[in-house]
Amino acid sequence: MISMPAPKEFHSACQEGVYWQVKNYLDELVDEHSDDAEHCDFYLKYGSTVLEISIEPFEDDNAVVEILAFCVQGVKPSIELMRELLRLNSQVPLGAFSLVNDDVFFSHSFLGRQLQPEQLIASLNSVATISDEYDEKIVEQYGGETALERLRNASSRPPRVTRAH
Repeated sequence: MISMPAPKEFHSACQEGVYWQVKNYLDELVDEHSDDAEHCDFYLKYGSTVLEISIEPFEDDNAVVEILAFCVQGVKPSIELMRELLRLNSQVPLGAFSLVNDDVFFSHSFLGRQLQPEQLIASLNSVATISDEYDEKIVEQYGGETALERLRNASSRPPRVTRAH
């Protein structure tokens, strides 16, 4: 039996409009991306990082576009790492680093109601470039692995086989 993906659930007409606008821009401007069938998200690879683009409702007549890079996964949180991320946040022109559990992210958000392709591309480039520049430096100094390493390691592991007794 083939299961059909759940339909997207939009919370406002503006969120839906921004979603389709982002999808059209990505289709035109990006060689390869994937669309999350259940959420208002897109994924693409850039260098050694993976980007997620999400569109969330904002008030009744707008939507927030968030470009998020899965920068480093499995890092050991420390005061030194948090200080370094705060220092970097004071230097980057767009976006900010965050630490959630043992994962470091870099993201930039903006309102999407009047989205122009240049705005989307500028944010994608900024988030991807900054994440790609710092992910390996963070791994070298604080441990963990880049998002692309995590994907490669997960796909290179042999599938688990359960044997019947």
